[in-house]
Amino acid sequence: MENQFKLTQEGSVLTIELGEELATANAAVLMEEIDNYCDTGVEKVVFDATKLSYIASSGIRTIIYAKRKLVGNPDIEFVNCAQNIRDVFKMVSIEDYITFVNK
Repeated sequence: MENQFKLTQEGSVLTIELGEELATANAAVLMEEIDNYCDTGVEKVVFDATKLSYIASSGIRTIIYAKRKLVGNPDIEFVNCAQNIRDVFKMVSIEDYITFVNK
């Protein structure tokens, strides 16, 4: 599986475009990429989930990692998140830390 993500920062917003899956095969690489933004003033992380159809526990850890690792406790936003992914967030009780936006 390829990494299936792209990170870009504009001002204080870090956008992470996700591919079809965020799972064990690519979650660790994404966490390493997030490390590169620790001291760059990120106040919001926007996960573009337009293509995302599957998230594993390692993917959920990646979201929590971004929230805790980036200085300043950034807001977490998911754009175009499928209902089945939202249901997973609800099951593991992290949906309160995420703002969901449809564009």
